[in-house]
Formats: sequence, structure tokens, C-alpha cells
Amino acid sequence: MKKIIVQIVFISLLASTPSFAGIYELEVTASRSDLEARYRADLPLDQGILSTGLGVIYRNADYKIADMKLTLGKELWAPGLRLHLGLKAVAGEVERDQKKGDLTAVGVLVSANYRIPQTISPLPIGVSAGVSFSPEPLCFSDAERYIDVRTSLDFRVAKDGEILFGYRYIRARLEDNQGKWNISDATLFVGYRLHY
Repeated sequence: MKKIIVQIVFISLLASTPSFAGIYELEVTASRSDLEARYRADLPLDQGILSTGLGVIYRNADYKIADMKLTLGKELWAPGLRLHLGLKAVAGEVERDQKKGDLTAVGVLVSANYRIPQTISPLPIGVSAGVSFSPEPLCFSDAERYIDVRTSLDFRVAKDGEILFGYRYIRARLEDNQGKWNISDATLFVGYRLHY
């Protein structure tokens, strides 16, 4: 399993470099108690798009989680609807009620984004959603299960920029010398995404 993780990390870092990628995104979001930063690079392929991404979420003393994504995407069924399927690796520390644990997992990631046509909405609006799930065999350290859900409305306010309004849900089950325990968090966020 460590070989697979090392390969995912290597491919993600390699594909994220400027010499390979065609489109970049830099995103920063914040909520009442969270701060999140993301970077994504897309490499157009003959039959789709290879996307790599790095992200970090920080919430006070509750958790610090970094993630790395590698997905293949394709436009399906309708113009502007793009579906992605791939892997997401997460690593970090979580804390709750004076319990502290290490979170390491590799999960399946399914995401979609849809740019609403201007014939339907005169405002340039996009909708995006994604779910990542790591079952017990793909969890390491103190983690037993990990899931995150993220959805947002994206309002294009400039040629290369969007304002985001979204929702994020994270749930992890951990087991350490203090027994089994869960951490979960649901939050609304606002942010800005820059395309270049």
C-alpha cells in the first residue's frame, strides 16, 4: 500500500508542475473557524482531462488536514457537465475532547462540475460537488474511516476569477489507545478561485 501512496504522490507532483499542466486554479476559502487553500492543475488529454490537486484545511485546534488528488475527467451527457473519478490521499492531525489522533487515508473521489449555460442563467454560474470516501482497508495510522463532501456555487466575477459559496462536511472515525472516537464537522464557506 505504501508503494501505491508513493506513486500517487509522485504522479500528482509531477503533473502539477508548470511544464505539464495546461490550466491552473488557486483557491482560498474561509468560514467562521476554518481556513482552506487549494491548488489544481489540469492537463488536457485526447479523451479527457488529468487533474491533480493539493489542499490544506485548518480549523483552530480541531484539525489540520492536507490532501492530494489525482483524477481523470470527461465532459459527459451535456455541454459544460464534467465528471471526475480518481483518488484522494489525506494526512493530518485531528483532536476532540482532549483526544488526539493521526489521520492518514487514501480514498475514492467522485466529483462533478457544471457551468450553467447563459441561455438558462444570464449570470455566469457554476455548480460543483465532490465526495471522497476511504474505507477501513485504505486508512492508516489511527484512522478507521474517512469521508468528506464538498459542494459550491461559483459566480464568475472576472475573466479569471470566481467567488465561491459552499458547504463542506468532514467525518472521520479513529481508534487509538483511548478507544474508538469520531470527529465530524459541517461548515459553510466563502472564497475566491483564480484561474491562470
